[in-house]
Amino acid sequence: MASADDEEQQGGGYPMSGLATSGGFAKVPGSEEDVAASEASAGTGAASSKQKDAESLFSAAAITAIVGSIASSVAIVMVNKLALNNGFNFASSLTALHQLTVYIFTLVLIKTKSIPPLPESLPPSTQAKSRPYVALLYSSGLVLMNQSLAMNTVAFYQLLKMSCIPAIAVFQYILFKKVVNRPTAIALGVILLGVAISTVAPDAPKAPASGRHNHGRALDSPNDGSGGSLLAGLLTLFVSIGAVSTTVLSQIEISMNADLKRLSSFQVMHAMSLPSFFVCILAAVFIDVKVQLMDILRPDIVGIKLAVFVDDVVSGAPIGSILASCALSIVVNLFGTNLIKYTSPMTFQVVGHLKTMLTLAIGAMLFGASGLDGLKGVGVLVALGGMVMYSREKL
Repeated sequence: MASADDEEQQGGGYPMSGLATSGGFAKVPGSEEDVAASEASAGTGAASSKQKDAESLFSAAAITAIVGSIASSVAIVMVNKLALNNGFNFASSLTALHQLTVYIFTLVLIKTKSIPPLPESLPPSTQAKSRPYVALLYSSGLVLMNQSLAMNTVAFYQLLKMSCIPAIAVFQYILFKKVVNRPTAIALGVILLGVAISTVAPDAPKAPASGRHNHGRALDSPNDGSGGSLLAGLLTLFVSIGAVSTTVLSQIEISMNADLKRLSSFQVMHAMSLPSFFVCILAAVFIDVKVQLMDILRPDIVGIKLAVFVDDVVSGAPIGSILASCALSIVVNLFGTNLIKYTSPMTFQVVGHLKTMLTLAIGAMLFGASGLDGLKGVGVLVALGGMVMYSREKL
């Protein structure tokens, strides 16, 4: 599942998760793509890989997951905007609520015997990392992607999300010696080029933009002093690299982990959601409540900040939008799970960029084509062309 900020940006960017963010979390019993690790460990050939890719990507289940993922992500983007822009500007807290909702929902399914309980975990090994470890990667990706969006411009954040595709290829080569074949690599390159042009290119009439990006942007404040600016830049770099690394590693681990492959989608959601809730709520304490490390030794200060936070939530929170967002998070997680289950982390990222392009195109149709003037329109066409190339490679 993409994070709250990631999902809000998915019209221009799951959670995302991505998610997020995201973004989305997934489990893949037997998912295969040209870069799928299960085939690497089994030592199957390239021809077999491509045949299974076609079976996976164009099956009824895969198509349903793709359409459902796009539709549910667009829906949660709109609902998240209503929540975050109308009295509940706490993205980390909203992400934590999403995880808690998923856990409670799947727990009810288990208690009512709608799904079987979680089996015992396999012993940790090279092919089966522990569930808490995978959940930590997943939740860290949500939190760090949220922070990356807060610390960078939206354009840089989009570039960061684009880097997830090459990062998947790199990590899968390092971990499993899997190599993306040349036609697929070319298609992915065209997609990334188009997304970069459409999301980073300036709007045609660029009004006074220079001063507005400096609000709350640690990287865009050159007058803070060289020492502070350098420290802020290093922190932003660390958060950005961490966001991409944890997001990518969590998707790879969830898709290839031997322990998680044998679980159903709802079971994986149950296994990941509770540890993720605790990580996200801890992050919310520092990000939303604004508790600093030095405050930990001052319970009175923590109490005051917590009281202010609770007062803000109680007095202005749009309860209906928050509940709708939490309900939609279940659907987003389920379709995200099934998407990687029937395809791969790489295809999951491609579908995420498809959401971006479709949102830009639909926005232009509904509100006028000015948003796709010049390079932005060219970028959308280039990206969509790359997605056609990617799909044809799976035929």
